Amino acid sequence: VECVLFVINYFIQKMFIFTDKKWTIPEALKKYVFLLLAILTSFSFIVELDPNKIILNTRHNTDAIPFLILAVFLYMFYKKYMFKTKKRTGFRVLSIIFTLLLIFGYSFDVTDSAKLVYGNAAFIAISIIKFIGIFPFIEIALNKIYDYFTTLEIKDIKKNRIVECFEKHPFIFSFVVILICYLPYIIAFYPAIMGYDPANQIKEVLGIHNRYMDSVVLLDESVTITNFNPVIHTLLLGYCFKFGINIGSVNIGLFLYSIIQVLFMVCTLAYSIKFLKREKVPNKIIFIILAMYSLIPVFPFYAMSTNKDTFFTMLILLYIIKLYELIKYDYKFKNIIVMTLLCIMLFLFRNNGIYTILLSLPFCLIVSKNKRKEIILTLFIVVISYVGYNKVLLPYYKITPTSIREVLSVPFQQTAALIKNDEDIISKEDKEVISKVLDYDKIMEKYDPELADNVKNTFNRYATDDDVKNYFGVWFKYLLKRPLTYVDATVNNIYGYFYPNTSRWYLYYSYNTKLKDAGFDYHYNNLSGLRSVLSGLGNGFQFVPVLGLFVNIGFTVWIYLYLLTYSIISKNKKYILILLPALSLILVCMASPANAYFRYAMPYIFSLPVVLAILYKNKNSSQL
Repeated sequence: VECVLFVINYFIQKMFIFTDKKWTIPEALKKYVFLLLAILTSFSFIVELDPNKIILNTRHNTDAIPFLILAVFLYMFYKKYMFKTKKRTGFRVLSIIFTLLLIFGYSFDVTDSAKLVYGNAAFIAISIIKFIGIFPFIEIALNKIYDYFTTLEIKDIKKNRIVECFEKHPFIFSFVVILICYLPYIIAFYPAIMGYDPANQIKEVLGIHNRYMDSVVLLDESVTITNFNPVIHTLLLGYCFKFGINIGSVNIGLFLYSIIQVLFMVCTLAYSIKFLKREKVPNKIIFIILAMYSLIPVFPFYAMSTNKDTFFTMLILLYIIKLYELIKYDYKFKNIIVMTLLCIMLFLFRNNGIYTILLSLPFCLIVSKNKRKEIILTLFIVVISYVGYNKVLLPYYKITPTSIREVLSVPFQQTAALIKNDEDIISKEDKEVISKVLDYDKIMEKYDPELADNVKNTFNRYATDDDVKNYFGVWFKYLLKRPLTYVDATVNNIYGYFYPNTSRWYLYYSYNTKLKDAGFDYHYNNLSGLRSVLSGLGNGFQFVPVLGLFVNIGFTVWIYLYLLTYSIISKNKKYILILLPALSLILVCMASPANAYFRYAMPYIFSLPVVLAILYKNKNSSQL
């Protein structure tokens, strides 16, 4: 009884009073505390719940062995660290957040709702047990990682011919290594990996009817290019394809695009290696990052993919490097030019790239007070260029802007969930208002809790501003009546970005047949066996212990949240600037139409190794 009361007291003090007050417990009871927490924590990680049976008990497999192994490990863990690890308030708060994400994330992953958290008294009790079991483990782990990271000293690699060659020519060395490792993918997936969107982008350039034309009202019926996807990417991809048509081989045209993209990606990755070398990051860390770039399949797969995200991802990596240089070194005229051009490229290659700039670059004004004029000048040029591009240049060439539906994923999903779950409360008049914006009759059938595209595709492109305004009046009305329905709809569409135990992992490796169906001879070569092997390696990488976490979207977001908290606790707040591009992209993902969509998360996942290397190099300095 005393042991249980101690655990409850520990939980209450740590969770709700936020005090560092210490109290003692008899040594004879400590082992029982450790044992109780080990049981609760292992139970919390292993238990499977069912909304109809409280606890899923119909399986023949009871996980007895994993439960025993995990419980023994956790007992030793608590025995070694529980009373010997310094607790920090920032990590205590973060531990609460992570614990809640695990509890609620599991429920949404299983039931598309929070039923398994508070659906009935039994679920509430189990949720409390899980909280008590998970929280202390995460809190201790976060603090131990902090202690380890702040004292970590990585010794450099002993000099040999390879190291000497790298140190003399870091860019060329890295470029050659990465390119050699990508060659099997380049050969196997010649001429390019064609996805759904790129196929439609090519159709835009060729003037062939495509789905984007059905989502907007064209400014000019003769201009079939829209800003649904970044125009610069559409033109680059489309004109490479047209070049192939003109020389009699669309495969060669697509391969020309692949060469441009692969070279840009490999050059950017090699440049990041050279940058880390210049910053005197230990060679051991640099070689690990180089190995990640070269051997993790997701890199070469996206190097050969025709989706717009590869260019944008590499631009984000360059932007992070230039942000670091801005706040560390002199900001001369050439730096202004480079940063300005880079920012312009960001919004040209991604329609929402401007948000990353506005949510990061202005904060340099706070950190770099002696460079304010230069930063303001850069911001001014970028904003003017953005406005001019979207309000002057594109309209001048009659290029239709993207539909308003692209920014309404969240409210559309909430309305769809309302129709799916609470249609009986919607009045006939309100149904008519909704029908002027969305196809009401199709919503219930098409609604997918984790993908807004199905609902967005029912948007009426001829809806007027008044129709949209009236829709939001109805939307707000039912927000007040069914707030939990709206909350569930939103969480369903974003929880995967914060819940590491789910996976929506995918790779582009098969080609879309839209172009072939349109009469173009786009095809892969005869190396289907090699493609199968590489695709198997790519799809299986997520299951590789430890290494597979690199492509885990939720876990990567946890790392960024940890780094944010770490920077605050260690009083290295300037380093938050290096994290802002990734944090801004995470916010954009929360407003995106798809849950745990790797393409959307790719920019901050691919940038993570460089971010970690920068923070490690400067971990003992409060000044950049």
